[in-house]
Amino acid sequence: MVQADELNMVIEAHRRAIRSAHRLMLILVPQDIDSTSAMVAELEAQGLRYVRWSAGGYPEETTQVLLADTYGEMGLWYRLAPVTLMASSLTTGHGGRDPYEPAALGSAIVYGPNVSRHLSSYSRFARAGAARLVRDAPSLAAAILRLNAPDQAAAMAQAAWDVATEGAEVTDKVLEKIEEILDRRSLSDAGA
Repeated sequence: MVQADELNMVIEAHRRAIRSAHRLMLILVPQDIDSTSAMVAELEAQGLRYVRWSAGGYPEETTQVLLADTYGEMGLWYRLAPVTLMASSLTTGHGGRDPYEPAALGSAIVYGPNVSRHLSSYSRFARAGAARLVRDAPSLAAAILRLNAPDQAAAMAQAAWDVATEGAEVTDKVLEKIEEILDRRSLSDAGA
């Protein structure tokens, strides 16, 4: 969910990272589908090889960017990406995105300093070693390269999963109790 004012930073980080790991592919999801044409223009200006998901594009070995310009498929991208930049956090004014989705779907989390709407969540993930703060294109590229090592991304994704599912047993027990109460009410209402 990259904001238009974050695009150049994300592209610069990707260009830096592919110098060392030329097979990396960026899955670029625009925050606003209406900004897709501007993103395409920037990708072309940067000389990056890209495909558009909405046009039926399918990545090949040399694809550098998959422009995921459709709605409703974030779960797919989180599952495919070993590392997710939680955009809307690199520049001010957007407040960040909820980190629980990628954590629950197995992706390591990288985020910018502007996560005011979800600060407590990011703090929990960071304390557990489940998320890494980046501030700019060089630190984003460095984090991506470090997490490109499968053991690093897996360890971080596992820590994120642990944080995301913490308390799940208690939630399940509470839901069971609620269901029991509702079942009893249904039975007593049926008898009345």
